[in-house]
Amino acid sequence: MTQYAAATELFSVPSRGGHLLYAPLFRTSVLLNGAAQNVVAAVVEGRTAAADGPAAAVLERLAGLGLIAVAGSRSSSAPANAVSRPVRTHDASPVAEAAPDDGVFLPTACTLFPTGACNLRCVYCYASGGDDPRAMSRAVAFAAVDLVCRNAEELDAPAVELAFHGGGEPTLAWPLMAASVARAGRRCRETGRRLSVGVATNGVVSPRVRAWLARHATSATVSLDGPAAVHDRLRPLAAGGASHGEVVATLRVLAASPCALGVRVTCTAGSLDGVPQTVRFLLEEVHPEVIHLEPLFVCGRSLQSGQRPPSRDAFVYLFRACLAECEAAGVRLAYSGARADSLGLAFCQASRPSFNVTPAGDVTSCYEVTGPADPRAPVFLYGAHDPAAPGAFRFDEARIRRLRGLTVAAAARCRRCFAKYHCAGDCPSKRLFPGAEALVAERCAINRRLTLDQLERGLAAAPSSTPAGAR
Repeated sequence: MTQYAAATELFSVPSRGGHLLYAPLFRTSVLLNGAAQNVVAAVVEGRTAAADGPAAAVLERLAGLGLIAVAGSRSSSAPANAVSRPVRTHDASPVAEAAPDDGVFLPTACTLFPTGACNLRCVYCYASGGDDPRAMSRAVAFAAVDLVCRNAEELDAPAVELAFHGGGEPTLAWPLMAASVARAGRRCRETGRRLSVGVATNGVVSPRVRAWLARHATSATVSLDGPAAVHDRLRPLAAGGASHGEVVATLRVLAASPCALGVRVTCTAGSLDGVPQTVRFLLEEVHPEVIHLEPLFVCGRSLQSGQRPPSRDAFVYLFRACLAECEAAGVRLAYSGARADSLGLAFCQASRPSFNVTPAGDVTSCYEVTGPADPRAPVFLYGAHDPAAPGAFRFDEARIRRLRGLTVAAAARCRRCFAKYHCAGDCPSKRLFPGAEALVAERCAINRRLTLDQLERGLAAAPSSTPAGAR
């Protein structure tokens, strides 16, 4: 009797149509009915299985797709009502590995956190923006710009990336931003390279800064958390008062520019009712390239304000409700933990590591870890500005090596999760936040549900994926 075993990682996922047999490294989905699921259960669990008759035909069909390895050969075809035709969106290919630990660290992209000051007092701010208003010096900013430009020249890279983010509102240091962009722009023009400029902003900026952003920003992300009453409750001005009108004005200016515009909507337990109205406003009046819906993660100021995230069921329902409207309008709706269209071992650039510089001159690989007081600093802070060091920055090579190992491949909790190569273990700074196990588990549940939605939609969209009787 023929013996069968999995030829690649396989997952059997209960779905609306029965069971989804999923091979992420092949980007292949196969819809099974109950009988077929029973046949392949053993090989999915990593055991060998023997079968004859119709059961063997099912396994042979899967062997023909490269998912099951067989010893010997048989010549029969699987019953039409047992296995649907697969959705294969890509030929078999390995997941991209993390950055090699070859001792070379030459970043060509830099994110500056130019200030900790903030003109808002968002009640859930992860960084408690405004509590530490220190500003970055020109010496630190220019040293970072010069470093990535030199690296691009050494590597003959076609572009340099410069972005502005941080625990405060970066545009409050607009003169430093403008000077840094001008410096990088001159260097790129001299060497024939492209410069991209990214900005994350709360949108409460002067007309002059709005105009500058529209001219210079290649991409921008602006936060808008709901209709005026909801947004202003969550994101009030530092002195008290409304911020919604200023944010909308910034969105309109950026929407009319060549800038690739994204809007982030942070969802709390108390703000969900206003999100559909906000999404409709964005679709009708702004038409950004992407709308990011993200559930609140309790840290920073939300630890004191009592803000809570929505339940997994409420967030998933909201996301599904907004998705159809966004697709009809040609606007992408995104959630960071559900990315069925991509495979990888690392959730973000933190494990590359990315080169981000804080106001004090510390180098962090994570946007959410902005100083040594953060309990995650020993993981994510890996260098500092030092005028005496080569390139004006010193780096901790041991920490760089540890960061490069911060991938889903090292996460035992992800081993048997079908979504692991898509969420790639999810946000490492959230995973490592002290006492956040329950919040991380909630995010994992959201990740799985919305990733399964994406896989099911891909299966349903394939013309030959669901022959009669497959369900």
